[in-house]
Amino acid sequence: LLTQKVLYLCKMYFLLVSSVLIASAVCDPVSVCRPTGERYFIADDVQCDRFHMCDEDGSLAAEFLCQDGLVYEPISKQCGLPFKIDCLSTGRTLLQEPQPTGNCQRLNGKWPVAGTCDQYIDCTSGVERLVTCQNHLVFDDKTGDCEHPDVSNRAGCTAEELYGFQCPNSVGQGRYAAESDCRAFFTCGVFTNYHPRLGGCPVNSVFNPATQACDEPENVAGCENYYSSP
Repeated sequence: LLTQKVLYLCKMYFLLVSSVLIASAVCDPVSVCRPTGERYFIADDVQCDRFHMCDEDGSLAAEFLCQDGLVYEPISKQCGLPFKIDCLSTGRTLLQEPQPTGNCQRLNGKWPVAGTCDQYIDCTSGVERLVTCQNHLVFDDKTGDCEHPDVSNRAGCTAEELYGFQCPNSVGQGRYAAESDCRAFFTCGVFTNYHPRLGGCPVNSVFNPATQACDEPENVAGCENYYSSP
């Protein structure tokens, strides 16, 4: 049993070693350590990227810092990017001083590229790379993911701003032709929060506004020669 405990602790340290730093001073944790017969981790009370280890006897044994840009997630007991880890509602609003390098505002994180909607800088341990979202998606600075513009609704990159189209109503669902391309159309509905979502018909078909479906080019006025050779 003792051997199993030692192996378990070694595994925990292996998972955490690449994203944490051991602090030199022990600060107040979020809760008082309690004797449980084994070591365990607890979140800090006010700082989201700091956490503590309690020993088998219920004493505070060590303090850790996540690597700059990461925060501590109490359930998984690992450090991760802050997009899906709630620091605000738990009152853990403080962070360590940033360690910027190059285009990285912190050693770890994601930040939009100024003047673009679909590009962002992805930093891991201070190593940066430029990422471009595909398929007309934009970078969502709230989730850290590439999303449809109607989902992100990011200022300056909203679906309305990108497409120059606004859903005509907020009741029901409809599809509307895009003036710039016979294949393209916008879907408006509850699932898009009545922001336009860009879609497209398969090759050799075009969007028919009358039926709100993809159709043969000859059935849509103005799109009969869409696929004709110039």
